[in-house]
Amino acid sequence: MIASMSPVDNRALFQNFNYRSDTEYMLRVAKILLTPVGIWPLYGNDSTMYKIKYYLQTSIVFCLMCFLLVPHIIYTFFDAEDLTRYMKVIAAQIFSLLGIIKFWTMIINKNNIKYCLKEMEIQYRDVESEEDRLVMVKNAKVGRQFTMMYLVLLYGGALPYHIIMPLMADKVIKEDNTTHLPLPYLSDYVFFVVEDSPFYEILFVVQIVFSTMILSTNCGVYSLIASCVMHACCLFEIARRHMETLLVGGIDDLHERFNWIITNHMRALRYVEMIENSLNIVFLSEMILCTIIICFLEYGVLKEWEDNKFFGVIIYFTLVTSIFVNVFTLSTIGDRLKEESGKIGEVSYSIDWYTIPTKNVNSLIMVMIRSNRPSTLTAAKMFDISLQSFCDVCKTSMAYLNFIRMLTK
Repeated sequence: MIASMSPVDNRALFQNFNYRSDTEYMLRVAKILLTPVGIWPLYGNDSTMYKIKYYLQTSIVFCLMCFLLVPHIIYTFFDAEDLTRYMKVIAAQIFSLLGIIKFWTMIINKNNIKYCLKEMEIQYRDVESEEDRLVMVKNAKVGRQFTMMYLVLLYGGALPYHIIMPLMADKVIKEDNTTHLPLPYLSDYVFFVVEDSPFYEILFVVQIVFSTMILSTNCGVYSLIASCVMHACCLFEIARRHMETLLVGGIDDLHERFNWIITNHMRALRYVEMIENSLNIVFLSEMILCTIIICFLEYGVLKEWEDNKFFGVIIYFTLVTSIFVNVFTLSTIGDRLKEESGKIGEVSYSIDWYTIPTKNVNSLIMVMIRSNRPSTLTAAKMFDISLQSFCDVCKTSMAYLNFIRMLTK
């Protein structure tokens, strides 16, 4: 419910009583995915019992992730029969490593990320007009659509890869001439044997559960990034809209309107800086590791096609498409953030600035100067996340693919 507080002013004051549900709508997917693994930042307190529970939960989840990844790495380095088999499974290892990186990033930067999410709720609560709220909701829907598209593609490819492909693969022949299905993650558990029933069947299911947990971590952090960055975009868009209408109501309360614009512009800048400082390692990991994942998945598509395994082609193609969508979406929202943060400076030039009283000119100049250096997402301060980065990922992955094909000929 949006209640009008004053009908006198053209820019009437509003109070958003549904700010909690608005925030919940924006963050629901990330909350559902990250809460089971213990890294959703908006819960808990400073009590000793909570801290014990938190450290215990995250420690157990991390050990389970390592239980899946480490034996898988041991197998590929010491037991893989040929280079082709190694090339087809390494993408899963890198994806699991990416999930662990995101997991620890969320733990290390929990307080900063919690601040960003609390600030988001405050901004929904303090929105001043119906038009501004609609801008925020529109950006929330865009972020939600990006997330759902990525989830459908990734889960649609990863779950069949972990469940159906092992069922359709060639049987593993044991020394006593009995056979069994290959594990979803071909692994070498050094200290115990996993071939005997029912331990083998239990491990088969456990690997699927653990891989789904890593998948949820990757998707949850991605959803959180999309929500936060799109919210930052809407903050810049709202400031720009108010700059466009700065002179519509005359110059009587120009100082107050300038003060509002500058305050909210600086709030948006600080919000982006907090996101950037908290997650730039994740951005770097996404761009580099996704490049490697894409090239190995592309190789998997080619090998499945050569072996006439059309179901495998579909699964690998779905996976590589989902990773492409991941990188493209991250690059797109990074590009949009840069564009929106610079537009307010362009609007400052296009308004009738020559009618502004001399005492207010410094405020306008301040906005212009700050907008000359747009806010960006960076990969650990090394390069900007933009559509140019996406093009670089595509070109680099193809170069790696050609190199791998030369190795496996």
